[in-house]
Amino acid sequence: METKDQTFRSRQRLHLRCDYTRAFSKKRTASDDALIVYVAENGLSWSRLGMSISRRLGNAVHRNYARRRIREAFRRVKYDLPQGLDVVCVARNGVLNKKTNLERVLVRLVRKATSRRPQ
Repeated sequence: METKDQTFRSRQRLHLRCDYTRAFSKKRTASDDALIVYVAENGLSWSRLGMSISRRLGNAVHRNYARRRIREAFRRVKYDLPQGLDVVCVARNGVLNKKTNLERVLVRLVRKATSRRPQ
């Protein structure tokens, strides 16, 4: 029985500004009180994650907590997401709520954003 890779590798991150710009410019988005998700096709066989965490979310402790939660949610559900996407998550205040199930939220928002027509 083959197990799925549960790591979060460097190749699964967005590193370049042009990748973020492409995701934002496609305007394929979905949101709720915890996240705003932008998606764009990347031409690869795997999905990549980018994050935008504003100072409005709180101090460095809160922002890093939000980053860890989003990264962990992506790591756990990356095989449930459509492959070949760049996913940029913009954190909102709801991401800091411990009762928010970010795995479920992330899957729902990515699927909703991918179902929209690209601009």
